[in-house]
Amino acid sequence: MVYNKPKDEESESYVWNDAKNYISSKVHQWLVLIDNFESLAIFGTNDIYGDVFMKDNNLRNTARIRALDRLIHAMITLIRNTKFAIKSEDKETFTVYTKRLNKIKKFIPKLKMEVKRGRKVVELNIDETLFENMMNEIHEKIDDINVKINKAGLIFAQFDELDIDKLKENLEKEFLE
Repeated sequence: MVYNKPKDEESESYVWNDAKNYISSKVHQWLVLIDNFESLAIFGTNDIYGDVFMKDNNLRNTARIRALDRLIHAMITLIRNTKFAIKSEDKETFTVYTKRLNKIKKFIPKLKMEVKRGRKVVELNIDETLFENMMNEIHEKIDDINVKINKAGLIFAQFDELDIDKLKENLEKEFLE
């Protein structure tokens, strides 16, 4: 099968629109969710009002633990959705990150420090040292993942450095001929 370039602007626009929709739903959406889950995991609420008005530390800590779980899920999904497009030299890093994130996820239950009366949990605390170590590792990975998917042109379009003189020369040729 031979692929022919589209001959009119409408077909070219259609191809671009599919790519734009894919990036929006499969990349952008997960980047936003990662930021939201990160805030929720750190603070237990998504906004200042929750910080002020949520008085139940058990609910706050439950939200933090669940948000951490969702943060890791979102990162793994983002990796899966972008792995096909990243540079060849970065693919192995994404595989390593996925394995490491899955290992971190297995330790999430160890964050819970429950105080019980009989069978009822009366207080839910978080092992903050373990949590901080997990978040530090996750932050490193988020930063690197963002760099690699950006380098692949999935966040900001990547352009070679513009040679103004060559551009000027090409424009002159186009208009003078």
